[in-house]
Amino acid sequence: MQPLLATLNMFLPLLYAGVLATYIRHFFSSGRDDGTFWGTYMLYAALGLHGGFLILRGISTGHFPFATRSEFVSLLALSVGATYALEELRHDNANTGLFFVGMVLLFQIASSVWADWHIADVPPRARDPVYGAHVVFTVFGFAGLTLSSLYALMYVLLSRQLKSRELGVIFRKLPPLTLLEKMSKLATTSGVVLLGLGLALGHWVAFQQFSTVDPLRHPLIVIADIAWISYLIGLIVAKVRGLSGIRMGYLSLAGYLLFMGAMVVVITQLEAFHSFS
Repeated sequence: MQPLLATLNMFLPLLYAGVLATYIRHFFSSGRDDGTFWGTYMLYAALGLHGGFLILRGISTGHFPFATRSEFVSLLALSVGATYALEELRHDNANTGLFFVGMVLLFQIASSVWADWHIADVPPRARDPVYGAHVVFTVFGFAGLTLSSLYALMYVLLSRQLKSRELGVIFRKLPPLTLLEKMSKLATTSGVVLLGLGLALGHWVAFQQFSTVDPLRHPLIVIADIAWISYLIGLIVAKVRGLSGIRMGYLSLAGYLLFMGAMVVVITQLEAFHSFS
């Protein structure tokens, strides 16, 4: 199976590059958006092949495909691509696709370069289905919040451009402000829900190993929880107070920066965060 996996590992970046080319052509096309955009179906095919690759990788190695840096980044690429594909399907607008498919391509290139086919030691938790679900939900939640923040950034920048009445080529092709707002809200909601499920499962794994988790010994768990709770409170406040438009955009960006600040700490201390030791 390794030759097949090695071939797919090399082919996936090329496939995503082809998909990105179709989205770039679509974005800068001067014609109307009538008819079928085949780039969407190419993206579906690439994501399906990508998912199959990770499944085969897990079967071949006997663990969930996130135990190595390469596997984790590939899972992150898949989560961003799948989340964007659902957004495009829901709102029927492919004009932001080049930004997210480009992100997927960069992640997958990094994963393919870092690929290691001879894994000496695999942590036992990488074979735990509950822990596996924890990682998958967390990564997809992160992807949702990433899309939300980028849509919010597009909203803020486009809003400023409209006020100045000086729209560049890129801004003229972005979706309307109302659609960008809907995209951001949907991505935020899905991201908060999925991340919450991931963190809950992470706590379950921790309490299965220890009856209690000492915050002083596991500060990164607390940091991740605080970041998620802050995001949840922001989402509730926005709903109750009816925040929308530019204020919602700034709130989404602020929440994401807070979350990313916590994630930087988590990533720099990744081993301690997941060892529960």
